[in-house]
Amino acid sequence: MAKILIIDLGTSSFKLALFDRAGQLCGLARQEPPLQRPVAGRLELTAKDFARTIADGVAEVGSQAGGLSDVEAISFATQTNSFLLLDDHHEPLTPIILWPDRRAEELRPEIQACTGLPALTATTGIPGLTFQFMLAKLLWLRRDEPTIWPRVRRLCLISDYLTLLFTGRHVTEAGAAGLTAMVDIHRCEWWTEMLAQLELDRAWLPQIVRAGTDLGPITGAAAARFGLPSTCRFIVGCLDQYAGAIGAGNVGPRLISETTGTVLATVRLAGEFATEPPATVFQGPAFAEGRFWRMAFGEVSASYLQWYRDGLPDRPDFEILTGLAATVAPGAGGLTLAADSPPSTPEAVFRGWTASHTRGHAVRAILEAVAEALCNQVASVAGGMVPEEIRSAGGAARSAVWLQLKADVLGLPFRATQCPEPTSLGSAMLAESALGGATVPAVAEAWVRLGPTYQPDRERHRLYETLRSKR
Repeated sequence: MAKILIIDLGTSSFKLALFDRAGQLCGLARQEPPLQRPVAGRLELTAKDFARTIADGVAEVGSQAGGLSDVEAISFATQTNSFLLLDDHHEPLTPIILWPDRRAEELRPEIQACTGLPALTATTGIPGLTFQFMLAKLLWLRRDEPTIWPRVRRLCLISDYLTLLFTGRHVTEAGAAGLTAMVDIHRCEWWTEMLAQLELDRAWLPQIVRAGTDLGPITGAAAARFGLPSTCRFIVGCLDQYAGAIGAGNVGPRLISETTGTVLATVRLAGEFATEPPATVFQGPAFAEGRFWRMAFGEVSASYLQWYRDGLPDRPDFEILTGLAATVAPGAGGLTLAADSPPSTPEAVFRGWTASHTRGHAVRAILEAVAEALCNQVASVAGGMVPEEIRSAGGAARSAVWLQLKADVLGLPFRATQCPEPTSLGSAMLAESALGGATVPAVAEAWVRLGPTYQPDRERHRLYETLRSKR
């Protein structure tokens, strides 16, 4: 049966997933690229190591599947604001500079000047800028790498470079490019005002296309290098958070999806651009014209539960910890999470900690804090729309206790996806739509498999609303 290969370009690890054309996961490989930290605050990956890591991952997933001769298409899910610069022969002038890299942190005035451009949010969908954005590092490179800058002829986001390796074409996906604050997301064109602010040559920049665009067969050189058939087509994927929303079936007008992992992220597919969104909401172009993703994210997430578990001497399983939380009444005995500071000690992270509080109280307080943060995110992306249900992905989606608690806090039904890799599934759905001609919602109807529905308990929901009003 024909297969679709997905490369998920995470920051710390790459996943390579193989799906059949019924949406079933057939193989999965993980590769950790050799990230480099040449000096404090830097985070880089050489182009050579990037390509080698991809090749190793393709070989591993191919070994699992007994070969890749039946791979009909390849696509990706990606991070954004990680990039490299190339010369006129497509040779790297820089390593891939990853988005957490802090080298541009000192350029606050220059970044602020970009933030202050009129119509920034209205044009790009970005509420504000930090040193993590690609444009901040471009300012740094222009200032601190004077021998490199005159030789630049191509700029590639990390997924653009993947596309270049497989197709020889300089192409970027609209959603990933949109989150650089350099794109007019209404026209899907590079924004002239921002390019002028950065003194950036438009000729360096890739062609912008929507997610799901078929770029045709990969090159013969790529087929030989990565062990794929020459008939394999390259379908443009999308930003990982957007792919996860698609993989959760969040492609309808009254659905919202959330991912509770290292960060908490909430996504909605809207039929219009919000002209006055909350300051926490990012907007970007979706796979279809006239549709926009709305996204909010924050750090009050499963990372707190990870931190708490790692600090316990016996390091119990998460299932055991959430089971303890289920025995504690809503409100966690007055214990709350002080999420305005990084995790340190229980006394610093939890407000109201006493000798009578147990592990169950601590875990319950964390789960409730994340659910409250999710409640705020859902309200921010919903824009007054009442979702018919919330689709959950990420590690926390495997916890029945957490799903029920979220339903109770928000007063909305929750359902988790059954696919263990919903982000890769979402990119595979884009590829299937391109290959088969069905719309993405039609593919979602056939491919997305969901778990049971967690309906909110009305009494507990009223209790949480009362607790919220007292804070």
